[in-house]
Amino acid sequence: MTESANIIKNRISELCTHVTFEYNGKLCGVDPYNENSFELWYGDNLIEVTNIDDVMQIPFFESKSLLEIADEIVNLDLG
Repeated sequence: MTESANIIKNRISELCTHVTFEYNGKLCGVDPYNENSFELWYGDNLIEVTNIDDVMQIPFFESKSLLEIADEIVNLDLG
C-alpha cells in the first residue's frame, strides 16, 4: 500500500468526517457513517460498502479501487 493510500485509509477509519477528492475531473468522496457503513461516491454514482477493506478495494472509480488511484487523485480533503 502506498503512503497516500495508507493516509486515506487511516483517516476514513477514524469515522470522524468525510473524505473528498477529484479523480479524472470528477468530484469523489467517502462518507464513513459507522464501522459497518461507508458510502463511496464518484460524480453521480453511489455505492455503500460495509467495511474499510471494501472502501479501499472495490473497483468503483472507473473500474479502479481507491487503493489503485490514491496516488493519482487531486484536491484531497481529509476533513
